Amino acid sequence: MKLTKAIVALEPMQPLHTNWSLQDVSVGDPGEGEVLVEICATGICHTDILLSAVPAGTFGISYPKVVGHEGSGIVRAIGPNTKNISVDDPVLMSYHSCSSCNQCCNSHPAYCDSFAVENYVDQSTSMTLSRTGEAIHSRFFGQSSFSRYSVVSEKSIVNVRGLLQDETELKLFAPLGCGFQTGMGAVCNTSNAGPSDSVMIIGLGAVGMGALMAAKIRNCAMIIAVDRVDSRLQEATAFGANHTINTATLGSRALSDAVQSLTPGGPSIVIDTAGAPAVLEEALESMQQRGKLVLIGVPPLGYKLPLNVITHINKGHLIIGCIEGDCIPSKSIPQMITWYREGLFPIDKLVQYYKITDYEEAVAQLKKGAVVKPVLTWE
Repeated sequence: MKLTKAIVALEPMQPLHTNWSLQDVSVGDPGEGEVLVEICATGICHTDILLSAVPAGTFGISYPKVVGHEGSGIVRAIGPNTKNISVDDPVLMSYHSCSSCNQCCNSHPAYCDSFAVENYVDQSTSMTLSRTGEAIHSRFFGQSSFSRYSVVSEKSIVNVRGLLQDETELKLFAPLGCGFQTGMGAVCNTSNAGPSDSVMIIGLGAVGMGALMAAKIRNCAMIIAVDRVDSRLQEATAFGANHTINTATLGSRALSDAVQSLTPGGPSIVIDTAGAPAVLEEALESMQQRGKLVLIGVPPLGYKLPLNVITHINKGHLIIGCIEGDCIPSKSIPQMITWYREGLFPIDKLVQYYKITDYEEAVAQLKKGAVVKPVLTWE
């Protein structure tokens, strides 16, 4: 048992508002297939916020819990039957999968049959609140990395021994486990974009910027970046976008019209990371024949995308849901690190570090679009 601190999510007092607080917690010993990780850093993702801002029972979610799913750290203890991990190994963390269902066995673990259960609502309770002894749900994405120490499933771990120049890079590479990975995979895996493609990316957070960098790596013919924050559009231009569209200044002009003026016929691939219904519907209309719409952003609960089936048939459009970019973290994370070293995936220009005690400021800056990827550090 180890005494430490963690950002604990209690049930929200108001709908769609998180109820986080830094508290003393006790962390148990790792069990079979688990390791104890001393967390160095963890990125904040919108999923952390979304899934701790809903009432208990929604999607099977329980409180109190510790979220965080873009963690990095050093292994301090290992449980029985743990493979390919040793004490003192530096590790990055990503999502959890069962490793045995049809999708996992066919190299698509992001579509694991039990993905939601394993990552969003797992009921494991290796932590307790020190002041009350109350159990804390503490296996979010197999890691719950908003804690100084956490018992982590080995299935969520990517061992980066030999891939780091020094351990300080654990802070920089922490967010590779979800946001950047999802955007990169949306381009390289889900849509398989290439030199003949014109790609429109909607939403320029970590997922969108990951997609933009990957589209540049794939030598896509045109990259159109869409957002409502000018600073992000300027950043997108610096990262290689050919054109930008600010949806906040379109007025009565339709997004589809603005897109058509840039690429007659429309983009061949649209990657939506925002989930804004009006923008999503116009993006679908804007695509060229046989275009692909990749859905990543989460729209309001219950939203249904209206679809004219005859038009859809005639245009040959393909609409694809995307989880984690259909990536296998043990392959995608080393690849992103290689691209970073080659200057092709400059995430250092997108990351902003915050001390763990400043988590509220980090969340506020993320929500208003002032920072692409906030990373909390334990120092």
